[in-house]
Amino acid sequence: YAQIVEVSEEVENEQLVQTFEFKDEKCRNALLYFLQNGFRKRDFFPGQLPIINRALQGEDVIGLLPTGGGKSLTYQLCGLLQPGTTLIVDPINSLMRDQYDQLTDEWITSCVYINSLNTESEREAFVQRLKRRELHFVFVSPERLQMKKYRDMFEECMRGGHYFSYGVIDEAHCVSEWGHDFRQSYLHLADNLQQFCTNEDRGEGPLPLFALTATASFDVLADVQRDLGMGEESLITLPPDAIDRDELNFRILEIDKDVQSDLKFWDREKR
Repeated sequence: YAQIVEVSEEVENEQLVQTFEFKDEKCRNALLYFLQNGFRKRDFFPGQLPIINRALQGEDVIGLLPTGGGKSLTYQLCGLLQPGTTLIVDPINSLMRDQYDQLTDEWITSCVYINSLNTESEREAFVQRLKRRELHFVFVSPERLQMKKYRDMFEECMRGGHYFSYGVIDEAHCVSEWGHDFRQSYLHLADNLQQFCTNEDRGEGPLPLFALTATASFDVLADVQRDLGMGEESLITLPPDAIDRDELNFRILEIDKDVQSDLKFWDREKR
């Protein structure tokens, strides 16, 4: 797909701020059609369109959006607009099941998750569906990409002409926070995805990668960029309105309670 929005940048209060405007009203109407009819959403949340814009052009993208900001929808919409399979790497089984349920709730049933919640026969049936090109979305853990059985399966799909649309690394902060510690499979994610799910043999370039997270400091994002081999341009600046939560408020209430300052914490909490 061609670029769908014009990107402009300016510095405000010593921070780089990006703004986006549709190049063509037809593009906006088409995307809204899929959003409203496929996902039952009225409009895009702040920060979603810049991520979608890069992904539809086949570019790597790091998406930083707050919890509830619609990170999953960015790859789901892009995946449906492509002819192949999107492979989503999730760190824990419950996240896979949650996103799978979200898709099936919208009657998008061309999706499976492959993990320990499946029986052996279920996993084999899912693999056969993938080989027959019946799936838009496949959820796996990073460890699956290190197992010979699944590496051979992905390579067999590629040799059979199977097209992989995107590689999605959900909860991408795990690359930094877990990859250097107890789940080193995260450090090899980009290499494994590009090696076993690539489209380069057909001259279509490397597999575009999504890296999505709601929790990332500057240092963590730098780790993610380095470990996944993504350039500076892949990081989408988070717009201020993406983190404004008007529905949340904080109040400090004074409590009239006689509590001695020298009480131990566990005793004070019982008062």
